Amino acid sequence: MDDINVIEVLTTIDAASELGRHVWIRAACRLESAVLGDDIFVGFKSDLRHVSIGKSSMLATGVQCLGTLESPITVGENAWLGAKVTVNAGVTIGAGAVIAAGALVTSDIAPDAIVVGRPARVISYRKVIEDGTPSPANVLDKVRDRARQGLPSLIDKASMSVTRLKALNPDTVTWDISEDALIDAELSGGASVEIARDCILIGRSQRQGGLSQQGGIELGTGVRLGEAVVIEAAGGVTIGDFSEVGAGVTIVASTHDHSFRSLPWEEAPVRVGSRCIIGTGAILVGPLNIGEGAVIKPYSVVIRDVLENTVVHGVVQLMEIQE
Repeated sequence: MDDINVIEVLTTIDAASELGRHVWIRAACRLESAVLGDDIFVGFKSDLRHVSIGKSSMLATGVQCLGTLESPITVGENAWLGAKVTVNAGVTIGAGAVIAAGALVTSDIAPDAIVVGRPARVISYRKVIEDGTPSPANVLDKVRDRARQGLPSLIDKASMSVTRLKALNPDTVTWDISEDALIDAELSGGASVEIARDCILIGRSQRQGGLSQQGGIELGTGVRLGEAVVIEAAGGVTIGDFSEVGAGVTIVASTHDHSFRSLPWEEAPVRVGSRCIIGTGAILVGPLNIGEGAVIKPYSVVIRDVLENTVVHGVVQLMEIQE
């Protein structure tokens, strides 16, 4: 086991890539000609090509830095890229910049800028308390200790078998869980839940060593998760009875306070009511409440509460949808 970095299962890193110290790369990432400095976090299913990333930068789930040999990407130190951010070839992102979830970055971003949208635009600049820079180093020690103890771990696929998962989480006995799912989570809820292949579910309450009392995932009776859903539930995720979550949806129940240079973690619970439909490829970022019967259109980015029985497109669309 690497005592400097943690590289989780299903991640591929080519020979042209270089990693600094205290780097945490979560499951199912791809690195091609990627140079990462010290103290960097890379979220699930990120795709980093021909990119240089400065130390203490944090990349959330599904970030795509799509540089080329002729037009590489540069990300400055201490930047924060939110879930499913896409950065086009040739772009430079300044030190300390914050890129909101779902943004498409097509041109250079100044240091400490806060940007949103597709294409991304600057809405303000950070005014920060200089309290140090973020690092996953302390968390990595806990991740390695958990693996050494033989507990479920995304370092070892065998530790997350469905049989073992159900033994540890009694409410899941009737659940239909794909053997291809990656689950290191505290699970509870109703009966007859379906979790499709390539899903990634994480998050535990403080009772099981998590960060928040609300941590963990509660799925009501008849909930269905489509293929390649990612649920990060360190701050707690609840999905009500008979709700459907489409393929490729990302749900994030935490955030970071960018008024501090250290980007401290904050819980941001996500609550989805019963009989909701979350469309393919949508992003839900807490704190967030979605009322019963609501419909989230495909590829929506949702960061605000949704009233019951309403249809919403979110604050931005990740792609044009043909009605």
